[in-house]
Amino acid sequence: MAISKSAVLQILKTSERAYAVADKNDKIIWHNKYFLEASGKEKLTGIQVKEVFPSLPELNLIKSDVSVFELPDNQGIIKVTLIDSTAHNDRFIIEFVPIDRSNDQSEKNSGLLFQKEMQNILTLLVKENSLDVLSEEILFRVISISRSNFGLVIVFDEKKESRFITVDPEKKITDETEIKNALLSNFSFISKWFAINKKPLLIKPEQGNIGYNLTEIFRLKNIVIAPCFFDNKLVAAILVGKNDKNYLASEMNVVEQFAILLSFATSSISTRELNATLENRLMQAQKLETIGKLTSGMAHDFSNLLSSIFGSLNLLKKRVTPREDITRLLDNIESCSIRAKDLTKGLLSYGKPTPKRKELIKPNHLLSEISKVINQTFPKNITFESNIAEKIFDILGNGTEIYQVLLNLCVNAKEAIEGKGTIKLSGKNFNLNSQNLMEHPLLEKGNYAMISVQDSGTGIKEENIQQIFDPYFSTKVKETGSGLGLYVTYGIIKAHKGHIEVTSVPDAGTRFDVFIPAFEPKELEKQPAPDKIILLVDDEIMLRDLLAELLESNGYYVVIVSTGEEALKVLTEEIRADLVIIDYNMPGMNGLECIKKIRELKFTMPIILSSGSLSVEENLNPAEIGINSILSKPYEFESMLGTIQKLI
Repeated sequence: MAISKSAVLQILKTSERAYAVADKNDKIIWHNKYFLEASGKEKLTGIQVKEVFPSLPELNLIKSDVSVFELPDNQGIIKVTLIDSTAHNDRFIIEFVPIDRSNDQSEKNSGLLFQKEMQNILTLLVKENSLDVLSEEILFRVISISRSNFGLVIVFDEKKESRFITVDPEKKITDETEIKNALLSNFSFISKWFAINKKPLLIKPEQGNIGYNLTEIFRLKNIVIAPCFFDNKLVAAILVGKNDKNYLASEMNVVEQFAILLSFATSSISTRELNATLENRLMQAQKLETIGKLTSGMAHDFSNLLSSIFGSLNLLKKRVTPREDITRLLDNIESCSIRAKDLTKGLLSYGKPTPKRKELIKPNHLLSEISKVINQTFPKNITFESNIAEKIFDILGNGTEIYQVLLNLCVNAKEAIEGKGTIKLSGKNFNLNSQNLMEHPLLEKGNYAMISVQDSGTGIKEENIQQIFDPYFSTKVKETGSGLGLYVTYGIIKAHKGHIEVTSVPDAGTRFDVFIPAFEPKELEKQPAPDKIILLVDDEIMLRDLLAELLESNGYYVVIVSTGEEALKVLTEEIRADLVIIDYNMPGMNGLECIKKIRELKFTMPIILSSGSLSVEENLNPAEIGINSILSKPYEFESMLGTIQKLI
């Protein structure tokens, strides 16, 4: 290589290593202060190299461009580089590299300390549930083992502001806000570097390097930042720095290993918190399900009674000559019966699957109507705010029930703020996917209409959160409510295959989030098909006869039997039915057993299962058994006729 003398000297002069230059006669013609200190001489210029290092050969005998010689007694290593070999005055660059054996022992001690501290952290991880506490404990150990002067952990949180845990014995942070803003600004670039490289970043105070200005902000010579990844997402980072020394490779490895441990701690604590939350929710759901099953015991008989009342009323209206006094009494009976039916359904449909009467619901229209009611009826000193997305997903279900649920939540919010404060009603589309599934573990992936009701009241105490959906639980005075509101609300939302969540902060307010699955519109209903034969199988004589009369009045021929055995005989020996309606609860062969027998006999006509117990739907797979539709008692005759029309 041909390098000028001035260029060589300029390069070596700025180096912090021990360098000297010798001519072809082995005389030292230049050296820096570090080489002079290493030689132990007072003067070197003009002295033969062998006088300084006797074990070296004569330099003019060296033919290789680069030669390395180890000095005796572990004094160090001499590296000789031949330069300007074709020129008249050959020269050699001599570098002296001391061997620091103390580093070997130091690294060995650091390794033992690292193993010990890792064990301590793993032990702490078993019993500690606070990520901040674990982060601080890890940070103390990283600073100690890596011989750093400063340390900081950043915990990134998508929902909240990022958290900072610092160990700053030299008080390098004077303005926390400025430091945090600078860090977050730099991390917009550093995080991209981490995403590609997946390893610690060494930052030196050289302009152009990623994050170099952090060395100025913290007044540090070297900074190491190690990423903490969980589920391929940057969840935290460990930052350490030194005032005046470089980081050894072993020290950077220590920072990286503790960053991996912090990633594991983040995963462990997140999983632990999720399990605890899920366990609480499941316990709550199981408790509410048990209560729902207790109430469903009365479903069959009570539903049959209501069905008989509605059936008799329907026929009575057709047969009685219209008179104002009689019509008024009939309307009153119907009104009271409808209220009894709705109250019963509110309890008996609790926790059961899809509502009986389905309709396409436009959430935007529903929320608009609720907003009108609130603006017209709530006290004027209550501030009402609405934030409704333009096109919320359509949903399928009972519009009246959903309306009652949302209005009930708004009324609860009004009572929570005690006549003065703010109520916010919002609606938007929500997609549950693998990224946010852990936040809503009781929901399935897919699209939802999300509706929220938030108030600025006093909030709900932590000990009451787990009880608010219990029947008869209330924090109100007894005269103001029955305590069934949220209990029934929970059941209705669950029946729509949705979920309701509550978050509350004392003295800041409460928010209820309702999630209902998005829906695709159903096909148009078929027109009525008269002259069809319906086989009606039911042991309740009064209800069976009323239903038969109603079906006949709509153009159907009805064949009545009382048992499953009779139904099989009629189908195999007497008639060809276009549709079969079978009651679930019958003596002898029950409805399900009868349906299975019909399908085994290769009959393909549509079959409707009717039941007064709503728990039947929950435990059935209708398609697997061969059931085309399920009707719950008390019957809604218009809805039932619509179902029959679609099937035949």
